[in-house]
Amino acid sequence: MAITKELILIGLGMAAVGLLIAGILYQRVSEGIDKRKYPPPGHLVDVGGFRLHLECIGQGTPTVVMDAGAGAPSISWGLVPSEIAKFTRVCIYDRAGFGWSEPNLKKPRTSQQSVDELHLLLTQAGIKPPYILVGHSLGGANMRLYASQYPKDVVGLVLVDSTHEDQMTPQRWQQKEKELWLYKAMGIANRFGVLRLVGELNLLPYLQDIKQEIEKYPPQVQAMFDTFKSYCYRKHYWATVYSEMATLKQSFEQVRAVQSLSTLPLIVLTQGAKDPDMSDERWQRWQELQVNLTSLSSNSYQVIAKKSGHLIPLDQPELVVDAVHQLVERF
Repeated sequence: MAITKELILIGLGMAAVGLLIAGILYQRVSEGIDKRKYPPPGHLVDVGGFRLHLECIGQGTPTVVMDAGAGAPSISWGLVPSEIAKFTRVCIYDRAGFGWSEPNLKKPRTSQQSVDELHLLLTQAGIKPPYILVGHSLGGANMRLYASQYPKDVVGLVLVDSTHEDQMTPQRWQQKEKELWLYKAMGIANRFGVLRLVGELNLLPYLQDIKQEIEKYPPQVQAMFDTFKSYCYRKHYWATVYSEMATLKQSFEQVRAVQSLSTLPLIVLTQGAKDPDMSDERWQRWQELQVNLTSLSSNSYQVIAKKSGHLIPLDQPELVVDAVHQLVERF
């Protein structure tokens, strides 16, 4: 039988379908292996159709509740929670779609959505107030919003190099919007196991950069890298990152409405070492906005983490622990 153009196209189509099916199976089997290899240290709490991961350690009151940065799991707090647990109870959790938490992509991943889900999580898990809230980067914006909406429950707030609603210039918004296609593409690649395969071959720049960065930290922190890597390969991770970044303007408008936290004890931790990718202009603006955050409360002060870039919880974890300890002592 002569090999016609039609037969070649059919053969190529069948090969492509076979590769897609193989990729889906590879992704599904690998996710199952990851779940057995990296079980959640806490427990999963149903918050209405999906479950959020919550881990609480230590004893005492008030309870410290922590929220990580954009796209980051709860383990990005490094050694901070275990140190806080030495003097009070501390709870870390993963926002929907990150870490061990199940996704909730039916809702835009705005700061308000995160606040609503966190409040429901604490209620369902029986974690009663009072709370000291601690938020890093975007988690700081979320916790600021939470403190404004549940003032009777919150007795202290620590903002760890927190995002600010005025930090983005028009040029940076344009750049951020251009990045969204990358998150979308990575989400699609994740579904078919492509991202996992490339990552396991050490060909994914994103993970290479993180691995290189984390090598300077203690062995206990470095050991968390493989766990973090497994999150990035889950099919819903990049879809969640996309939603969180695509709704960033909406989140900033939600936070902008919080102009005052009255006399709530507030500590603002600010990076003191400029990150390599920061321009001098952006660095100066960041420092000014960090000072501005102290104006949220008449009972606030700022601490400069002189040896830290943006990752204060890893660079100088003792500063976060000390800030929390001070608020606990003042309670």
